Amino acid sequence: MLVAERAAGTSVGPGDRSFEAARARRARLGLGEASRQVRQADALVTMPVVAAAVRSGGLPLEHLDAVARTTARASLAVAERLSSPEGQAAVVRMAASQSAPEFARSLAHMVATMEPAALERGHEAQRRERFFVLTDRPDGTFVRGRLDRMAGEALRLAVEAVGEVPGPDRSPEQAAADALVALAERALAAGRVGGDVAAVSGVSARPHVSLVVPAETLAELRAHHAARAAGDEPAWTSVPPSSTEDGSPVPMSVLARALCDCEVTRIAVTAEGTPTDLGRTRRVYTGAQRRAVVLRDRHCAWNGCGKPARWGEVHHMRWWDRDGGRTSVSNGVLLCVYHHHEVHRMDLTIERHVAPPRRERPVRSDVLGMPTAARYTFRSRSGRVVSAPPQAVGDQGEHVWSSP
Repeated sequence: MLVAERAAGTSVGPGDRSFEAARARRARLGLGEASRQVRQADALVTMPVVAAAVRSGGLPLEHLDAVARTTARASLAVAERLSSPEGQAAVVRMAASQSAPEFARSLAHMVATMEPAALERGHEAQRRERFFVLTDRPDGTFVRGRLDRMAGEALRLAVEAVGEVPGPDRSPEQAAADALVALAERALAAGRVGGDVAAVSGVSARPHVSLVVPAETLAELRAHHAARAAGDEPAWTSVPPSSTEDGSPVPMSVLARALCDCEVTRIAVTAEGTPTDLGRTRRVYTGAQRRAVVLRDRHCAWNGCGKPARWGEVHHMRWWDRDGGRTSVSNGVLLCVYHHHEVHRMDLTIERHVAPPRRERPVRSDVLGMPTAARYTFRSRSGRVVSAPPQAVGDQGEHVWSSP
């Protein structure tokens, strides 16, 4: 009925911005609820097998809402595949055995497998909308913000790892607020000790986001990087996406960055997905190596950024996974979280400009009398300069140490 009413075009009156707004006005609903009803109506009309399952009780309304949200956001090609008889049958089978949250993750996984580029676009759209605002008022400091899903997962794990639990004297929300403050205090304390956050309190394993990466997905990522290195711009093939431990799909750019700057643990599984063997962690920069990189780079190496070193991550110029790069000081470069992500997203190469020995040229110094930070040029695979220091590359007898 809603789809037919929208097609008739008789419901939208003066002042209504959309059919959903007209529906909200006429039915005395909120705009969000009206939009949800219209999404569900579209799904029922375009997916008759799903509609039959809803009528028979095999697909609950919460599951239908997940289907409607997914098809509304999907590309035309993916929506057509989901609406095909085979796609609808797969959706109904999943709904029969999964809870609403599990079903939503399975749908996201299915869509990501059909079109990896759509997952990447969605992730970048989330990142473009990110913001964080602290507002001081007489009655307290108010926090407001939005993060992409991966950043939110990292923040959630960090807050949970602090160990603040609710009790008779505080609610779950108050415990989470206390945990966030504790994280800030620990970061400040680490900065006072020596500015090397990663090297402080390294006795036990740190909480971290875990990614499950199918072998064919890793192979596709490497093949994609090899093609781009050869000058091609290939489309992603349909492979299962990597995912967090709860099954949420992860974009390829996030996986590439994780493989560059993370602890990697091998978990061998059987064909049924049962873990059988856990390898040892490897590839992580030590505290001493990180301090050496910080001493040389001083801050984020992206020209004009200058983000303090304590918030930086050490990136393998020759990628550890893609290029077989070594975990060495000469292969490391300090980048802030944002520019580290951009290097992987744009698949950039990096050149370090190294000054000649002191006997050939005095070492430039800043106002503190310390050598100036190393300088870097970032280029696309086609050779286009994306970020470069003000001075032209190669001036004053400098030579270049490059990533591939």
